[in-house]
Amino acid sequence: DIDSAVKGIDAEVRAPIEGERPPIEEIASATVCLSCCRDHFSTISGALSEALRFARADGIASKEVQGRIGLALDEHNIMERVDLAPQAIAPLTGKEKELAVWSLKNSRELRHAIGEAKTVDDLEQAAALAAKLREEFMALYSEARQSYAEECVECEALTGLKEYLEQKRQK
Repeated sequence: DIDSAVKGIDAEVRAPIEGERPPIEEIASATVCLSCCRDHFSTISGALSEALRFARADGIASKEVQGRIGLALDEHNIMERVDLAPQAIAPLTGKEKELAVWSLKNSRELRHAIGEAKTVDDLEQAAALAAKLREEFMALYSEARQSYAEECVECEALTGLKEYLEQKRQK
């Protein structure tokens, strides 16, 4: 039956390979991924810049503008609710924690700026803030990376899982 097949596939996927990283369940369930935050800030900034470009020509209510604002908000929500969730920030220390807290504080200000944008000028202010925060984050992230050598544990786990699945497919 289908349930048995799914369980079998699941067990096969989770079966250890010699030298493999631990299964995802054994890795901390919530880890701030600062490289993910970097990408979120970049996507938000880019989406708002594109929204502004369209808004100047077509007005803030245009479908193109609203779609890009929606994309910026989607990225923003993922960053705040996953990468900067309280349970992810709590175990951090040092520069990593400082940057996560800085990111959360500033992302809230940005969320309000995006949500309150009613005119092209408002959108311009939100886009300018997003670009400023992206630049500041990049500088702080570069400093923080010098204080810790490893990337996000979850990102490593996902990379490990992808490699593992690729190995299984090749067999």
